[in-house]
Amino acid sequence: MRPPMPRSIIPPGAMLAGLWISALAAAAPPPAPHGPAPSRRQVEWHALEFYGFLHFTVNTFTDKEWGYGDESPEIFNPTDFDADAIARVARDAGMRGLILTCKHHDGFCLWPSKFTDHSIKKSPWRGGKGDVVREVSDACKRHGLLFGTYLSPWDRNHPEYARPAYVEYYRNQLRELLTQYGTLFEVWFDGANGGDGYYGGARERRQIAADYYGWEENYRIVRELQPLATMFSGPDIRWVGNEAGIAGDPCWSTFNRDASQAEAAYRDRLNRGDRPGTEWWPAECDVSIRPGWFYHAAEDNRVRSPENLVDLYFKSVGRGASLLLNLPPDRRGRIHENDIASLRGFRKIIDSIFGTDLAGGSRASASSVRGDDPRFAAGNATDGSRDTYWCSDDRTLTPELVLDLAKPTTFNVVSLREFLPLGQRVDTWALDRWADGRWEEFGKGAAIGNRRLWRGADVTTDRVRLRITAAAACPAISEIALHREPAEVRTAATQQAATEGMPKTGWRAIAATSQCPGHEAARAIDGDPKTLWQAAAGGDGAPPQDLTLDLGKATRIRGIIYVPRTDGKSAGLVDKFQVFVSPDGKDWGEPVASGEFANMLANPIVQEARVEPAANARFLRFRVLHTADGQPPTAAEIGLPLR
Repeated sequence: MRPPMPRSIIPPGAMLAGLWISALAAAAPPPAPHGPAPSRRQVEWHALEFYGFLHFTVNTFTDKEWGYGDESPEIFNPTDFDADAIARVARDAGMRGLILTCKHHDGFCLWPSKFTDHSIKKSPWRGGKGDVVREVSDACKRHGLLFGTYLSPWDRNHPEYARPAYVEYYRNQLRELLTQYGTLFEVWFDGANGGDGYYGGARERRQIAADYYGWEENYRIVRELQPLATMFSGPDIRWVGNEAGIAGDPCWSTFNRDASQAEAAYRDRLNRGDRPGTEWWPAECDVSIRPGWFYHAAEDNRVRSPENLVDLYFKSVGRGASLLLNLPPDRRGRIHENDIASLRGFRKIIDSIFGTDLAGGSRASASSVRGDDPRFAAGNATDGSRDTYWCSDDRTLTPELVLDLAKPTTFNVVSLREFLPLGQRVDTWALDRWADGRWEEFGKGAAIGNRRLWRGADVTTDRVRLRITAAAACPAISEIALHREPAEVRTAATQQAATEGMPKTGWRAIAATSQCPGHEAARAIDGDPKTLWQAAAGGDGAPPQDLTLDLGKATRIRGIIYVPRTDGKSAGLVDKFQVFVSPDGKDWGEPVASGEFANMLANPIVQEARVEPAANARFLRFRVLHTADGQPPTAAEIGLPLR
């Protein structure tokens, strides 16, 4: 609730109607928005902060990340699909909505589209009468979640892909999803476009022009049929530039999409935003709870820990972006028990941190209040409402707000919010505590936006000060709150180490098609992911490139682990490969494994390819057929899984 108007604002007798109207007329007007400001749909999207992805399709049953498009619909047959159970898991984790991959790059549709038979209606599940999209959207409604759709523009199954007829097909399917499943909160457009595919049996590589999809018309269709839905990788929400779930520090919600740069520089800008920017285009951080996006049994013991999820929360939501966490249903059609356990631990920690505002009940004062108007009073920043805010006068760009906590209080998290309808106004800020009769700085940063979480060492004090050290317009702060994170989760857990696997004792790199000085083949088996094998520069390093290993003794080979380079660069990431084995280093025979490491540029994670049936051999050859960017291949480590 807003505080009562102070007596100094209401003169004696002002309860008479005419004088009351005069008092209101004299009140200070709200500040004008600064720069680009969010639309209504964007403001509502910002308020969600944390929601889920469901990657589920034929890939779940083929153990792939990207299906080729030739998968039979008959393989899609979850044994115990329960959309209500999935929705409950998401709700109990604190998610506000779910986005379903209604069609991934393989082209298989999780709803009975009337425009193709490559869909669920040709699967044995529910006797061909099922509709995963319907069941998930209805379950979301029952459990208080919003629902969103993902429709891949790339379709490796459709015979007309890369031709005009496919664009009409895509729009027809888009209309189906926009009109048959209720109100959508987000429509997700993927950026993977063109490449190898089945394409109705052509089995060829097809590329597209930048204007192939006619995106402006697709956006118009969404606006017409779902006017309140936000569009990812469209006019409303930007990709954060990685699939690690981490926003830049700072991460501005404004951006200039007209600026042209090299890919690496553009990704960095996607990660951080632009200050100033020409439009409000905030970031969404998409990341999976497992290494891959689809369910793989081999990853059951590689689920992110609760502490790691908390760390991602601070580095996404806590930097003004949103967190889109993927929960891949398994072959039953359920969220795996290991994933559920991690989510429960995450929710417990989040509740323990943010369940109590240690600044609640504090007395707030400010160096400047806009027009001395209580609508903009300091106490608005501590009233728990995003709809009220403390604001200074127009000319006061570096005001201060002080919280009197009444008694010594210990905290290690500070939450800040700006009033978003007025734009992103604060450039830099600092936090001080009162200690030994003076103010002492304990934290600072750039950007606030929807939410800014400062996370540091324990601070004990009875007074806290927020200083706005630079702003483009008078600040409008809707929240300052104090919280305490339990000591046992101060250090975030990480995924299992990249080099986990079978010990490499006695291994030797005995041959490589080519190698660069300082990046010899032996670097790929030295147990140090900071070093790497790199094929020769130029034409000599063009695929195919072989790396041949002597394992020292006959070994049971159940698969191969490929660890991509860890230096932050993307050159030479392997995406197509073959694996050969030999008992004597002479007789190699046919490959025992081959395939594709999908999505390497956006998600360069540790990859594992299975050898089935397992093979006994002393010698191993890893053949690189293609890299994601066409550059000579690299490998930080090549290893064998333990099981």
